[in-house]
Amino acid sequence: MNARILAFFAALLVFVAAAYLEMKPVDPSELRGGKSAPAGSAPAATPSLAARTFAHGKAAPELLRRAAAAPARHSLFGELEHAGSYRALYDRLHGSTEGGTAEGLYVQYAILRKCATVTDRPFRRPAAKPLEQRREQFLKALAPDDPQRDKRLAAFEGAAVDHCAGFEDVKVTREDLEKLLDESAQEGDPKAKAVTVEQQIWKERHNGQWSSATLSDTQISTLEQAIGSKDPEAMVLAGRLLSNSWPNLTVKVGGTDAQPVEPRAFYNAWQVLACEYGYGCGTDNPQLLSECAFNARCDAQSLPDYLYYYASTPHESELLARYESVLRGAIENGDWSQVTVSRGPRMPGQDTYLFGGRG
Repeated sequence: MNARILAFFAALLVFVAAAYLEMKPVDPSELRGGKSAPAGSAPAATPSLAARTFAHGKAAPELLRRAAAAPARHSLFGELEHAGSYRALYDRLHGSTEGGTAEGLYVQYAILRKCATVTDRPFRRPAAKPLEQRREQFLKALAPDDPQRDKRLAAFEGAAVDHCAGFEDVKVTREDLEKLLDESAQEGDPKAKAVTVEQQIWKERHNGQWSSATLSDTQISTLEQAIGSKDPEAMVLAGRLLSNSWPNLTVKVGGTDAQPVEPRAFYNAWQVLACEYGYGCGTDNPQLLSECAFNARCDAQSLPDYLYYYASTPHESELLARYESVLRGAIENGDWSQVTVSRGPRMPGQDTYLFGGRG
C-alpha cells in the first residue's frame, strides 16, 4: 500500500511539473534563439499569445530575421525619420537645389503638414501639453516597482521628443501644402503620388461621400506604381490604402483559391515588407517607443517583432507571413497575379477598417 501511495504522489509531482513548464511564460528573446536574462535582472513582460503559439513556425522567424537584417535606406525621408528636430532639415531644404528635388519637396510638405500652423484649416489641432507636464503625468502613473520601469522611462523620453521645435511662428495655407505635394508628385516622388490618392479620397468623404468613396482603377494603378518603386515609405502609404475597407472593392490574395485579405494582417504585412526595403523599423520607431512606454510592450526589438508577436492574433500572424511573401514576390518580379482586385458589394456585417498613419 505504501509503495502504491508513493508511486501515485511521484506521478502527480511529474504531472504538476510538466504542467508548470507548459504554462510558464516564455521570453520572446528565447523564442528567437536569444539567451536567457542573467540572474537578478528585471523580468521581461509576458509575451503575446502569438509569440507562444508561433514560436517554432518556420515562416515567422525567417521573416523577422530578414527584416531585422535589412540596412536602413539612405534618403532624405530616411534622414527625416531619424531627425531629433525637423527645423534644421527644413532650413537646409527650403529654397535649395536639394529641396527642389521630388523627395526634397515631399519632405518639406511632410514637415510643414506636421509642424506649421495651417491658417485656413477647418479645425485646429489641440496644443500639446508641455513636456514637463506630460513627464509628470507619466511618472505618476508608472508604478515604482514596475519591472520594466527603466525601459519604459527611456521609451517615453524617446517618444516625447518635440520634432517641431522652432516652428511656432511658421504659417502656411492648405494651398501651400497642396502645391508642394503636387510638385513632388509631378516630379515623380512615389510617396507624394500615394498621398495624393489618399487626399483625393478624403476630399470625396468631406464632400458627403463618406460611405461611397472608393478607389478607382487609375488610383489603384498609381498605388501599384508607388509600391513598385521600392520606396519603403511609399509601400506603407499605398499598402494602408489597399488595406482599408471599401464599399465596392475587395483585395484578394492567392491563385484560383484566392480569398479576401484580412485588413489588419494585410496592413501589418505591408509594414514588415517595407522594413526589408529600409523603412525605419529599429528601436527608435515611434510605434515601438509608444507601445513600450505606455503599454509595457518592451520586449520587441524591431517593428516586425512588435507586429508579429504583439499586434496580431495567432491567425493574423500566420496570414501576415503569407501575405508578406506574396507581396515581396510581386514587387521583385513585377507579377501581381497573386494579388487581385474585384468589384462588387462587401459582405454585410464585415468589420470596417480605416487605417491612418504617418504620411
